[in-house]
Amino acid sequence: MYYYKKIILYNSMTTKKFIELNDQLLKNNIFQYNIEQIEYSLNNDPISLRVLVRTQKLTPYICAKYVVFGGTNEIYAFGSEDAWISTPEIPYYQPHITLDEIKKAHRFVANEELNEDNEKNYMKHEDFSI
Repeated sequence: MYYYKKIILYNSMTTKKFIELNDQLLKNNIFQYNIEQIEYSLNNDPISLRVLVRTQKLTPYICAKYVVFGGTNEIYAFGSEDAWISTPEIPYYQPHITLDEIKKAHRFVANEELNEDNEKNYMKHEDFSI
């Protein structure tokens, strides 16, 4: 019993707290948010990718997965203009990222998504074989 409580206490102490980001916070706090916060917000908060790419320092991975064309099937685009961000624009707004780095990140993300799709298909197949 004591061991179980200790694990719960430890897990609650190590859980990261994220804030709800919005476009105004991004604009008011330029280059202030870390990648973990940004990735959390991309998945949970309605933030504009155009505002994000202009106000925060991003990684090639974040740009390839979430920002360029709003991600796969535009699922991260918040508004139609977010789906218009293209690969060549990334080095303009994120000068620390080269075109070569963003292209490598695109290949990495494509592989990652392919592996995720294969895993989902495998899990569906397993459901039918039981």
